[in-house]
Amino acid sequence: MTRLLLAVFLLLPAVLLAQDTTTCSQLAIDLDGDLQLGAGDILMLLGGYGTNLDVDGDMIPDCQDDCVGAYDTCGVCNGPGPQVLAIDTIIITYDSIYADAIDEWLIFELERDTLLHLVCENLGCTDLAYLEYNAEANTDDGSCATLLGCADSAYIEYNPAAGVDNGSCTFLIDSNCVSPTMDGYIYDVVQIADQCWFAENLRTTAYVDGTFIPGGLTAEEWVSATSGATAVYGEGSSPCNNYSPEINSCDEAQSLAEYGRLYNWYAVDDARGLCPSGWHVPTDGEWTELEDYITSQGFPGTEGTALKSTSGWFNNGNGTNDFGFSAPPGGYRREVNDVGDFSNAGESGFWWSSSQQGSCANCYWYRALGSGYSDIYRNSSDPRNGASVRCLKDAE
Repeated sequence: MTRLLLAVFLLLPAVLLAQDTTTCSQLAIDLDGDLQLGAGDILMLLGGYGTNLDVDGDMIPDCQDDCVGAYDTCGVCNGPGPQVLAIDTIIITYDSIYADAIDEWLIFELERDTLLHLVCENLGCTDLAYLEYNAEANTDDGSCATLLGCADSAYIEYNPAAGVDNGSCTFLIDSNCVSPTMDGYIYDVVQIADQCWFAENLRTTAYVDGTFIPGGLTAEEWVSATSGATAVYGEGSSPCNNYSPEINSCDEAQSLAEYGRLYNWYAVDDARGLCPSGWHVPTDGEWTELEDYITSQGFPGTEGTALKSTSGWFNNGNGTNDFGFSAPPGGYRREVNDVGDFSNAGESGFWWSSSQQGSCANCYWYRALGSGYSDIYRNSSDPRNGASVRCLKDAE
């Protein structure tokens, strides 16, 4: 080191005398910036002696290198690599069994497994409902700002929060979808797509022509009936069970207020009319039309949850009532084994259709919702069973 210093001091005057001060080439060695080439510059030069200016050995000076080190597979300098869990594969195993009674194959899930892998973090808007949605983003960064939706208040799909119309306006609001009155009671209604539904269960004690519908039947009378009849869940001395977390559904006053009435299918089919004039009990196809619309609105597999009321369901099986249908768990009156009892209130709801199942003599389609499942259950039943009824406005 001493020899190096001596050599520098001895050679520096000669070097300086040889410099042409009319050019700016000397500025490169004016390390202290005082426009004088002197001892200060030599000391600064010697201070950096032995410094490695390319630590990562990539032949790029560290002062010019955008990454002193190495990029990971996510493109981050000296980063940890992929850290975000993502679904690779979902494996579901199904089985099926043929049910002779209803002439259908029943498909059920045996097990499922999910395979995961690590991916690189990609920030952005991860919500499809927003204009800023980024299909490549896997970590939401709060950039979702402009909600997409129907921005026209003349349509039932109208969303006042929508910032940009996305073409989802489909069904104009029906000014004729208004509450009807029957048997002294005014019913709430709701428009779903182009259908106008009761938003509560039927509770009439008379047909449209004013004829009284037999009610207050004993268990024996109920199961032997071959014409229209109605019942209130829990009435009389018939056996009754209660799954409601909020009311005593075996108290007929409470269940009538909460669930309306139950009707056998003979009342549904009576020519005197069970629903108000201009309304009818929906066909199996009209129920399917409702289900298909709910599915199309982003609820595949959760149509039942979207229709169920937000309270009153057993074991936290409440719905979200996204369409104002407000379906309650009104149970049913059974004909099974000629019992005539009341079952499942608080746990399930059952609604008649006006349609027969094919050529089956005593099989009539209904829909059911349950606290333990999120979809809509379709099946057929003996006409002596008592279920709830929702009326549908006649098409114009």
